[in-house]
Amino acid sequence: MQHPNKKLTDYRRLYKLYNEGAIFTAFDTETTTITPTTGRIIEIGAVKFSKDGLISNWTNLFYPAQTLSPFIINLTHITQEMVDGADPIQDHIASFLSFIKDTILVAHNAQFDLNFLNAECQTCGYPVTHNKVIDTLQLSRERFPNFSKHKLDFLADAFKIDKGSSHRALDDAKTCMELFKLCINPEKY
Repeated sequence: MQHPNKKLTDYRRLYKLYNEGAIFTAFDTETTTITPTTGRIIEIGAVKFSKDGLISNWTNLFYPAQTLSPFIINLTHITQEMVDGADPIQDHIASFLSFIKDTILVAHNAQFDLNFLNAECQTCGYPVTHNKVIDTLQLSRERFPNFSKHKLDFLADAFKIDKGSSHRALDDAKTCMELFKLCINPEKY
């Protein structure tokens, strides 16, 4: 699924938007599979921020009505028991859509997260998101073309960004926020 969100890619323009006080929301999803047609979101984490710092965060686990694979459990450290005790996403998606309203979204490999988010919106009877979006994967490839890898973990290690618990949505969202700020800063690298 191609998401309807307009991508912002020019780091100079992004730096200007940032310095003019735009509000951004870095977010990440953890999912049951890599395909939104067969998978579900099991966790969303998001941090809303501006040039003045962190504004607020949003995080929630969701019951996917699916059995988690050993691969997903090992990757995310989210267990079946954790999601079995959680509410379904339809109980919280309106809250998340309100949280991201009127912000510019930031995600690492944004199409993946947006495809899942928009699939969940449709499943729950909500319109898909139309926020502008910044893909830090694409941005890092442009800004740091000499790097052999552009995975979020690799870049966090390379730039000494505190990753917290990798592959947990809120910590990955915070890492993405820090990577975004580094990528748009013309004085860096």
